[in-house]
Amino acid sequence: MRTFDANDAAHLMDRDSAGSTGNLPDLTMPRDKRIRVFYLSYTPPVPTWGGAMSFYRHFAERNDFEIFVATDSAEVQQYEVPYRFLRFDVPKWLKRMLRTRLYRWSWHYNQLIAGYFVPRRVWEAARVFKPDLVFTIAGSWNWTARVAQRVARRLRVPLVASFNDWFDFGVLMHPYFRGSIERAFRKFYRDCDLAFCTSEGMLEALGPHPNAHVLYPTGCSVLDNRREFIPFTPGGRPATVFFAGSLSAWYGPMLEQLVRASSDSQLRFEIFGSHASWSRDFDSAVRTTGVYKGQVTFDELKTHVLEADLLLLPMGFGNECAQIERTSFKTKFLDYLTFQKPIVVWGPDYCSAVRVAHEFDAAQCYTSPDAAGCIATLENVAHSSERQKQLVANARRMYQSRFEPSRIHAVLLRECEKLVRSQRR
Repeated sequence: MRTFDANDAAHLMDRDSAGSTGNLPDLTMPRDKRIRVFYLSYTPPVPTWGGAMSFYRHFAERNDFEIFVATDSAEVQQYEVPYRFLRFDVPKWLKRMLRTRLYRWSWHYNQLIAGYFVPRRVWEAARVFKPDLVFTIAGSWNWTARVAQRVARRLRVPLVASFNDWFDFGVLMHPYFRGSIERAFRKFYRDCDLAFCTSEGMLEALGPHPNAHVLYPTGCSVLDNRREFIPFTPGGRPATVFFAGSLSAWYGPMLEQLVRASSDSQLRFEIFGSHASWSRDFDSAVRTTGVYKGQVTFDELKTHVLEADLLLLPMGFGNECAQIERTSFKTKFLDYLTFQKPIVVWGPDYCSAVRVAHEFDAAQCYTSPDAAGCIATLENVAHSSERQKQLVANARRMYQSRFEPSRIHAVLLRECEKLVRSQRR
């Protein structure tokens, strides 16, 4: 892997830089007929989980785009990816500030101001690559979205952004700066040449835009269309409840409440994920008992889910997460559809997962924050073979009619092609 020195840059963001790395032996490769996308984001398309996996399916597993990825995330170096990339970083002086008692102020400087300064190596890579458009992820809000906007405007090519989460999801934010960051987020949406919203709720929350479209996340393909679903029947063993996804924010405490409430039930849990926010005592207990399995690759996850009986999708309750759950659409829900097991959604009735589950009756929904009630719902499903069969059949219908991956990918490809054609006239 080749390493580049960025210390001689002219802009503030390049002074005293932490350097850049990438796999860039030659950027001047011949252009083919595919759309060239300069993908600049804190979330690179890599074969892991969530949004990163969704965009890996769009941009790496399919061959409709030629991409170059610029990111500040180390994740891009943890996988063998089939595209060229450049990893850049914030300047060393800002990194040092982020480790001091002034870290909150420094972080907000980074989110609000730093994006106006394009790292020299990023600009050089974009200029030589000659993209047809610049693509970024704008939600949750991150300084790299602003860098992408500056690059697009300098190159005079369209800016395309995906709004996957509300601006403040997973973001450590001082209340003093909250309003300014939300205003920046909303203005960025209005300024995009093409905006993709992860759900109808996101589109409603962000408001009118001349070229905004709903682009659901992409799940994996159905594991085995020929496999007949065999429902769980009580008797010899407890039903296995499977969860895979984010354990940060409110999701960790929700799962802790649920597992604790299941002590006298005929359920056992298997939990996969990282960055758990549950209590230290609980963490020790679930590691010891094997309930918590940690983070595994998606391929490993698909083998574990074969042993599951019920799939759990929690969505947060409470005012602090209401807007986030109204606007997000979980990639794991679409992956769950392909696993062909009964799904139980535990979340408020206004969240995106409950809304679409009710539309297709594709999941059993429990819409109260009471963990004991959710346990009862899981047990009821586990005790009804007919309901399990009905849920799996309806989930297949939901997948085929709206969430089949090629159908979702066609939206991205069609709108990007229309945008590029309009720019070439």
